[in-house]
Amino acid sequence: MSDDSQKQEKVYTAKEVSTLLGIQNTTVRKYAQMLEKAGYHIHKNELGHRGFFNNDVIVLRQIRELIKHPDMSLDQAINVVISTVDTGDMSDRDTRNLVTYQETQQYDQLLKQFEDFKEEQMKFNQELLNQIQQRDEYISKKLENRDRELLDAVRGMQETQRLIAASEEKKKKWWEFWK
Repeated sequence: MSDDSQKQEKVYTAKEVSTLLGIQNTTVRKYAQMLEKAGYHIHKNELGHRGFFNNDVIVLRQIRELIKHPDMSLDQAINVVISTVDTGDMSDRDTRNLVTYQETQQYDQLLKQFEDFKEEQMKFNQELLNQIQQRDEYISKKLENRDRELLDAVRGMQETQRLIAASEEKKKKWWEFWK
């Protein structure tokens, strides 16, 4: 790895990592200690303060996600993560393709915007479904009323035809009587 790409990579403090991951600073230190005990190398300065590179943040994020599973202990999570990463010296790692802090923040912001949009869309869809259901109920009532009125009109016409027929029958009978 070239010195230029090494200089471009940001080194995070434990406090920055805790903010990034949404966990306590002490939890970051605990995870770091357990990782080191398992053979994972975390950079330390001359005063012994840890510096976390992008890849270290990713490893800590993976641990945090794994221990959310009810059957996964912290030790198991660390072993799983350790088995998937290169534990060589940090200075030898190629970190050009790793996610930067700013990219992670942008990703989190986009994810939040998407979640907000999704929630708004769900509300809109529910409101639209309610309006469609109300419209369908309204149309259904209108059709029932129309059908009832049509049946009443047909019955009325039939009754009128019966009365006319009965009246003509009476007239016929009356004229036949005088014949």
